[in-house]
Amino acid sequence: MPRISVGLIGIVYMTASITTHEVLDKLQSQYEAAIDAGNYQPFVWPHRALGPYLLILYLLLPPSPSPAVHYARYPVFALIIYVSVTAILDCRSPAVTVGYGIGLLNAWTILWTATLIIFNDGRRDYKRIERQRRLDETPSVEGLVENVQGDTSALDGSTTDGLKLVHPVGELPEPEPEPSATTDLAPKLESPEIFAAQEPIPSSFQEIYTWQPFPDNFLHRLDFILDLVTNFRGLRWTHQGPGTYPAPQHIRETLTNPETPPSLHPTKYPSYSLLFTSNLQSFVLCSLTLDTLKYVTSLDPYFLAQGQNTPSPFPIARTTRLILSLLFTYTSLLNIFLLAPLVLACTFGPRILGPHASTWLYPPYYGPLSSIADKGLAGLWGGWWHQLFRYAFEAAGEFIGGKVLRLSKNSISGGVVRSLVAFVCSGILHACASYTVLGGTHPVRGSFLFFVLQPVGIIAQRALSIYLKQKGYREAIPPWMRKTGNVLVVVLWCRVTGPLIADEFAAAGIWLYEPLPVSLVKGVKGEGWWRWGGPWVRWYSGDRWWRSGLVFLGG
Repeated sequence: MPRISVGLIGIVYMTASITTHEVLDKLQSQYEAAIDAGNYQPFVWPHRALGPYLLILYLLLPPSPSPAVHYARYPVFALIIYVSVTAILDCRSPAVTVGYGIGLLNAWTILWTATLIIFNDGRRDYKRIERQRRLDETPSVEGLVENVQGDTSALDGSTTDGLKLVHPVGELPEPEPEPSATTDLAPKLESPEIFAAQEPIPSSFQEIYTWQPFPDNFLHRLDFILDLVTNFRGLRWTHQGPGTYPAPQHIRETLTNPETPPSLHPTKYPSYSLLFTSNLQSFVLCSLTLDTLKYVTSLDPYFLAQGQNTPSPFPIARTTRLILSLLFTYTSLLNIFLLAPLVLACTFGPRILGPHASTWLYPPYYGPLSSIADKGLAGLWGGWWHQLFRYAFEAAGEFIGGKVLRLSKNSISGGVVRSLVAFVCSGILHACASYTVLGGTHPVRGSFLFFVLQPVGIIAQRALSIYLKQKGYREAIPPWMRKTGNVLVVVLWCRVTGPLIADEFAAAGIWLYEPLPVSLVKGVKGEGWWRWGGPWVRWYSGDRWWRSGLVFLGG
């Protein structure tokens, strides 16, 4: 029977008749029974996570004109597919987040490997901005460029040591920019406007920069490859995506072959102090929001993997559950994204990470909400939502649409094919994640179908916009009305298709995880302040030494 509780304002409501711990205990029992029966195996690291290491080892091979090295990428890719697919089919975990990650990360490993060595040649096609050499004197920018063009002795990477600017009297400090006068509470969690400080251009400097190709030196190549493999958005690479910061102007001006990627924010950069304070504020606000959402969703059995037909304590249950799912997804991802600038750039900093801690390498993951009003569904997925996997999705679309089908990117059919391929890839990633959890999910008619339907909505809205423009109706509609229409289309479309993915997340038990070690809400209510417990990892002894390793159990 549902439990009856009284809210803070005296409203009587039902709470879930089952607790999070009870559900987790059932999943643990289900996992142990499946392991004992031989239906599944534990996910053991590193035995079941060899894909990324195989990719790195291949890319680390020294530069060679040998066709054998070039064509070795195909058997390497086949081996990575085998390792990743067998992990998806065979491995499970009692921890919901680990189980979801087994499918998601192994499927991503296949796609990312294909992007780097099949759709492209990871040993030839990629370049990274790097400092080339230090000059004894400081001539003009034009002189610097001419000097580099006339002297290529540093191109073997032997003198390359990062992006740190050096002043004649020591390291050049970054000026403290003034905060933007524009204040907007809506994008407070992750807004580029909070970084509205004009980039500093030093009056004198001794560094020149270039697009560094595949290096000869092993240690240089190791740093180069690790950055390439882990830098999904391509920051400071030739494949850097939109919505990110380009290199600062004083770096771009000295590039011997400028290839500055497009950006939505071309000249605004944070200082380290501003990067820290803005992201820390966002992290605290996001954590408080997560804590509240965790408590609120624990009142509804739907979020405890009990199914969509369970009674809900909330009014308009279907819509409320959808909104809470969106908020929980957004804040959960954002809370993780915010750790990168706080830990890597501001805690470790350039003293430990060198050029990898440069502030311009940590732009926001989410775009402005105005993208939705401006472009509707296309703006939702291409402008506002995080673009972490975008390059791989686009590379797959370009490979299928451009190289296989030979369709022009500017043609209607070429654009449709590329869009469909991108969303199919996203659907496969999330379907694999749903497949590897212990909950009662439906990967194909749930996660996969949700993402496959998105380009249908985008194409339909785009077609309607073109039709209205051709008939002369579009210009007669005021801009505010068009923006309102875009927002309404997005809301309606998400209301229709959103339950497909929301129900998958709930059935998978994603919201059973504890996002924070300490809960203020549950602590105040007397349910305990500390939320993490139990062992995180344990050692697993397999029947062969290479099958032994660490099993991740969550917190």
